[in-house]
Amino acid sequence: MRFVCALLLALCALSPSFAADFEPDPSSVQRHGTAYRYPQAGWIVVHIEGEPYSRGVQHGRLLAQEIAANVRCFAASQCSKSPAEGWKLTRTLVNSLFLRRFDREYLDEMKGIADGATAAGATFDGRAIDLTDIAALNCWEEIMTLDSALEALPTGLEGVRFPKESAKEVKKPKSSRCSAFAANGPATKDGKIVFGHITMSDLYSANHYNVWLDIKPAKGRRVAMQTYPGGIQSGLDYYLNDAGLLISETTIGQTRFDVKGMTLASRIRKAIQYAENIDQAIAILNDGNNGLYTNEWLLADIKTNEIAMFELGTHKTKLWRSSKNEWFGGTEGFYWGCNNTKDLDVRLETVASVKGRPVATVFHPSDRDRMWLKLYDQHRGKMDADFGKLAFTTAPLAAYHSADAKVTTTDMARQMKTWALYGPPLGRTWEPTKDEHEKYSEIRPLVANPWTVLHLGKPAEGEGSASAEVDLTAVLKPADAGGSASDDDDAPAPTVPAWHGTIHPKTDADIWLATAFAKYERVVALEKTLKKGEDGKLSDADHEKVALALFPFRSEYELGARAHGDVPLSRIKTDLRRDEWYRIASGKGVLLLHELRQKVGHETFDDAMDRFGKDNAGKPVTTAAFRAIIEKASGKELSEFFESWLEQTGLPSDVRNRSGPFAVTSFYAELDQTLIVYGTLDETPTNREAAEALQQSIRARHANITVPIKTDRDVTSDDLKKNHLLLIGRPDTNSITARMKKSLPVTFGSHSFVVNKTAYAHSGSAVAAAAANPDNPRYSVVVIAGLEAYATWKTVPQLPKLPTAEVVVLPNGGSAKPLVMARGEAKQTGP
Repeated sequence: MRFVCALLLALCALSPSFAADFEPDPSSVQRHGTAYRYPQAGWIVVHIEGEPYSRGVQHGRLLAQEIAANVRCFAASQCSKSPAEGWKLTRTLVNSLFLRRFDREYLDEMKGIADGATAAGATFDGRAIDLTDIAALNCWEEIMTLDSALEALPTGLEGVRFPKESAKEVKKPKSSRCSAFAANGPATKDGKIVFGHITMSDLYSANHYNVWLDIKPAKGRRVAMQTYPGGIQSGLDYYLNDAGLLISETTIGQTRFDVKGMTLASRIRKAIQYAENIDQAIAILNDGNNGLYTNEWLLADIKTNEIAMFELGTHKTKLWRSSKNEWFGGTEGFYWGCNNTKDLDVRLETVASVKGRPVATVFHPSDRDRMWLKLYDQHRGKMDADFGKLAFTTAPLAAYHSADAKVTTTDMARQMKTWALYGPPLGRTWEPTKDEHEKYSEIRPLVANPWTVLHLGKPAEGEGSASAEVDLTAVLKPADAGGSASDDDDAPAPTVPAWHGTIHPKTDADIWLATAFAKYERVVALEKTLKKGEDGKLSDADHEKVALALFPFRSEYELGARAHGDVPLSRIKTDLRRDEWYRIASGKGVLLLHELRQKVGHETFDDAMDRFGKDNAGKPVTTAAFRAIIEKASGKELSEFFESWLEQTGLPSDVRNRSGPFAVTSFYAELDQTLIVYGTLDETPTNREAAEALQQSIRARHANITVPIKTDRDVTSDDLKKNHLLLIGRPDTNSITARMKKSLPVTFGSHSFVVNKTAYAHSGSAVAAAAANPDNPRYSVVVIAGLEAYATWKTVPQLPKLPTAEVVVLPNGGSAKPLVMARGEAKQTGP
């Protein structure tokens, strides 16, 4: 796999495991009584101590300007056009739901922060910063997950059909935020603990995640944590205490909200301040849980060398402990987290009711899961601090939107020390987009800083001034930056559920059914919504929409089957180190259900699916039971149909030949096997710039993998046979495009192209088209070409955010037109 750039940067970043304590320049130290702050490699190191209100005042005085800037940040994030009004509504929400759900000790501390900041001149919207402002900062993660938590909270109407059921948007889950690991015993070099965390974020908020807070409270343990100005908890999350307890987390699927519960901010701070061991920490986290900001917690106790992984839903939990030899995926000595809920019961708490609209609940590894497992396999028994640095400078664990990295070990944690890096781990400055500049006047780029050891050593006395302040109001605004690729697809149209019930596979052979049952429902729901016209039939445009909704499953299946060999659905086997099995099960499973629906009739099929879903909601199901229900409902014997779809590889010929196998974005699943090739026959400088822009836009879409670039002159036959190819330029500008043009679902003229018998000849038009690579159909080839240099330059960087389609036409002055090229399927999909 190609992680050469990441690995080289990682090796450059690796430092000796021991480093002398950082000593700040005395003139950089700011003090308030026994409290102090100083800068260190991009971090703001802050020490506070004493009783709750007193230490809060110290915090507020030392970080007053940053606290005010942080309030402005979140107010603008809530409503960029009217931050004051947005913040006013946020304050009402916090006062209503959260303010009285903190332990008294932390209310006192937050009141002190507000008073200290006000005393140092911090204001928002012309008034003093107050307790509600600080509480809102500490509840921000919970506020951001509240909508999802309420979606997961049953109303009692789930699964009920009404005569005029209203359409409802199926919301796309929020993007994942962080990765973490905990290792001990057989996985580590010295048999002791290695522990680390990396954060993904939005750029504006990431500007404020650089506070390393050292709290020496009058009661409880001394605590060190990464946080933000005004934070009584980490929020990121990364904690150490002087009892030898380490705590971190990664966010997982949001479970339902318990309005009577205590805030997470209060519970996690109490856990790290008062817990002496893993059991105590878990008990505190679970006591009075409100369910918001659902996390998978990683914990470690350096006194006993124990590590644990604790998934905390609202009412359901799952605990794995090294002391009981409990390992998910068989990774002895190693727990990892990357926003993927591992326990089924906790996953089910993200669903309001298993009797409602179906949800796919099969666990399958993400790209980050697979990378953790790869690193585990390579470094088992050798992990140390340098392993953590390597992991957090390896894509996709080090994503484009990563804001930091932290790693500690047993020996370092005994001294309350950690390796830490603030800024993009791979060293590329994170620039604001044009849209971000327009929304947020104070946003600034996030630059990379070197690894450093954060510690709790008291700085030497010197010329530090208690009145010194950091001025964040005069932030220099960088030159206007161009837009970058977005991770969010267009929101799906609201639809009415086609059937209900969330089901689970009884065996691996039933994974296709449980997964496709939920995913195909969205396709049918779309079709039903489109049919609500006057004549109840689909127009040509509607048929295209349904075809587009089905096409991603075809391309998923093809990608999985061609990557490591096809297998029948009945022989699917779960493998956490790969994902091809899931692509085959999910993709082919949806195609199976679609063909079955045509065979038995739409109404018969839909009614049977709803009955099967309701009868088996929340239960494991078998393919045999499903087949029996369908045969009974339709009155048809379907052994030949199920035999061909379940026991054989490949697709039936009439299905296989309806469209091409790949989408213009299929390559994204295998970036390490992708190559950008730009043309040099003509328009060479522009094609080269477009290639570099595409390379950056791919890197910016989370994975942070740098796809290599070659010219059409330098590319080798091996390059062409062993990669997904992204060809930049028309056949008359790129010799490889010219050689492969007959394989494409688009016909090129010298300065025109034809798609579906429609010709495009405006110089500003462009097209992206995918096909099987003629040199090796295991891979895809994608041509991105404009009809003039400017059109190519403008279009190519948009590739990663184009819709999942076989062809996307970008007509001059018009919106993108995603298409699936029909090759014989009748448009009629039902009566």
